[in-house]
Amino acid sequence: MRKCLWAQFCLVVFLAFVATACTQDDSYNYISPAELKERLDAGEVEQGSLVVFSSQTEEEWESGYLPQAIPTFARPLESDEDYAKLEPVLDKVRGTDADIVVICPRGGSGATRPCDYLMDHGIDEDRLLILEGGQEAYNDEFPEDVVFP
Repeated sequence: MRKCLWAQFCLVVFLAFVATACTQDDSYNYISPAELKERLDAGEVEQGSLVVFSSQTEEEWESGYLPQAIPTFARPLESDEDYAKLEPVLDKVRGTDADIVVICPRGGSGATRPCDYLMDHGIDEDRLLILEGGQEAYNDEFPEDVVFP
């Protein structure tokens, strides 16, 4: 009986760990691929109310990208040189009220680090949106909108 209870306890702890590890960080704002598609189709980039940029590496970019996205090739964002690659985006969004969508391969630290950088440089967190699931999720849901070189 004790072995059974111990096994159930271990299973519950494991499932709680997995559920926690798989959830989004609530301190950031997210946009689903469907919501992003809707805004792209509405022409918000062309109207200036939306800026989309990618932190993907050149290799990741070559596996599919949105034509509206500004490539920065800033990943992994570990050095001053990496962060300097975000300066053109910062210059573009300063002085505007455009929402900013950050794309990385899977919607994780490749997007949260650029968000942190932009917030540290005066960009309001309410304007920053991370693409849920990253470029991979968008590729899966809307491959017809993605450029595959």
